[in-house]
Amino acid sequence: MKRIVDELIEDALRELADEGRQRTLWLSTGPPEVSSFVECMSRLWDDSGLAAAMEQPGFVYDKKIDEGLHRLDAVLGHVDADQPVDGLLTDPYLMEARGMAQTLLEDLRRFGHDAASSS
Repeated sequence: MKRIVDELIEDALRELADEGRQRTLWLSTGPPEVSSFVECMSRLWDDSGLAAAMEQPGFVYDKKIDEGLHRLDAVLGHVDADQPVDGLLTDPYLMEARGMAQTLLEDLRRFGHDAASSS
């Protein structure tokens, strides 16, 4: 059974989709809110269990969402996480990933709504 934490996935995708939130969190000098690109990636793929679930046979969500997650992973793999935050925020691959994350959030909302209405 694939055990994932949807809340962590959605939270990380919301952060990925929102440049303003990234700017606030990633340039933060401390609490109450602080994050980074690396922390966001860790929350999305590792902490949520998503990376492990996607390595298993079958779908985590459905064909469309899973393919979108694989494409997002490929694009994010091109982002240089070691560059300064100002460069990271304008990285063309991160900019592309923002739109992908927004689409995935919309697809996940529909998926959750459809799953809830069919039960």
